[in-house]
Amino acid sequence: LNSIRVTYSGLISFAVALLSVITGTIFVIMVTRKLTPDELGLWTLIGSIVGYVTIIDPIVTYWTTRQIARGEQVGKTALATNGLFSGGAFAIYIGASVFVSYSLGADLWLLILASALVPLTFFTNTLNSICLGFRPQAVSYGLIVFESTKVPLGIIFVVLMPLGIIGALIATIGASLANTIFLLYASKEQIFGIIQKNVIKFWLKLSWLSLYGSSYGLIWKFDVLAFSLLTSSLMGLAYWGIAASVTNIVAYSGKISQALYPKLIATGKIEIATENLKRSLYFAIPILAANIIFVKPILHIVNPIYMDGIIIVIIISLRAFANIFMGFFFTILEGTENIDENKNATFKQFIKSNLFLKPTLMNILSASYVVSLVIFLVFFKTPAMSDIYLVTIWALILLAMTIIFTIVGIIFVRKQFEIKFSYIPILKYFGTVIIASIITQYVSEKVLIYNESIFEFIPQVIPLLVLGGGIYFGITYLIDNSTRLLFNSIINEIRRKFA
Repeated sequence: LNSIRVTYSGLISFAVALLSVITGTIFVIMVTRKLTPDELGLWTLIGSIVGYVTIIDPIVTYWTTRQIARGEQVGKTALATNGLFSGGAFAIYIGASVFVSYSLGADLWLLILASALVPLTFFTNTLNSICLGFRPQAVSYGLIVFESTKVPLGIIFVVLMPLGIIGALIATIGASLANTIFLLYASKEQIFGIIQKNVIKFWLKLSWLSLYGSSYGLIWKFDVLAFSLLTSSLMGLAYWGIAASVTNIVAYSGKISQALYPKLIATGKIEIATENLKRSLYFAIPILAANIIFVKPILHIVNPIYMDGIIIVIIISLRAFANIFMGFFFTILEGTENIDENKNATFKQFIKSNLFLKPTLMNILSASYVVSLVIFLVFFKTPAMSDIYLVTIWALILLAMTIIFTIVGIIFVRKQFEIKFSYIPILKYFGTVIIASIITQYVSEKVLIYNESIFEFIPQVIPLLVLGGGIYFGITYLIDNSTRLLFNSIINEIRRKFA
């Protein structure tokens, strides 16, 4: 679909992601301040189990995005097929819940309550894959529906009632349902006609490739389970969950590249990728800097008992930044491949394609990461090591592996494509963010008072964020022509919308 506008959709995705960060942070504060560390650890574990059992949904979602991006009407078929798959995944989840409850002494009924997330995840992922193929910004709108619904439900069930982790689960389930309903409406024009048996046969025929492509997620998610089983520490999982939540904003800056994948599938034009990366970095660089500078205030807001996890958050933030690069280069490999347009392509042809190369690299990355973590926990962990120390090493392993495979991704892309990067603007971004960071850090040390009440503390932090952002965006607007063009195009788009 050549009508997909990469920068436009990307900026909408990014803007919505920033709004969702605000609402998401509010929910995180509610959860972290109302749940005990053990409950927060169980919360993290539940997310991991749900991720395990939904690992088969790419059999449908992987091909759905690619086919819809090329104009094929497979939406209804995708929903029906993944609906059947969700039933089997639900049964597997129940079995896994019994095992985890027995192994860790976790409340089985809590795990069963969370089982509602399994079918909801299947339907949400399917609808997201449909929207991504023809209207990428709808995925972002769905995210804001999810986050903004979760906050009032969290206030009711977590803060006012309060129901603890049960309330958090009810809020998440309710928000997921709202997101699913919205996405169903957004994708309605793609969900019609008959269920195409030949399409299902095609998906099942190539299920080995889509499952292989998603298997790295199954391996990857073993990190949380391995850590919990080898350390019996829900407190460690709490620190990990906090770090993941706090660093989401860095990962969200990569949302600007959300529409790049379907655009590459539809057009195959590699030149749009380099401009997209520059746009992503323009926002990712200052967000990374803010996450590092304000890590102590952020943790104070989330919950002061996790203040000694500062180093963990910084490491995970750096990893999220590196992951933007890795995801970008892997997207080029996968998005420019068109072997699946040939419905009679052989197994050997698929093996030689980038559709096989990308998941192969991801599987090696995931296995290397998890094996390294397990080796450390089995052979090098000592009773004297604290939860903070263990999670810090865990984060360092993740960062190291991400950097290594980012370099690998760059090498493979450069072998296949001639890509010219604009280094000068990116150097300007880094130089400007250093100036803004120094000034903001200096001022924050002079004025910040760590009040116990977050309602007194947050109003101190907001002006500092505005100060740092104002310096960065102001200077880059003055010294960088591409930044002026970006801001002018945003202003013109707003004027056009309201004209």
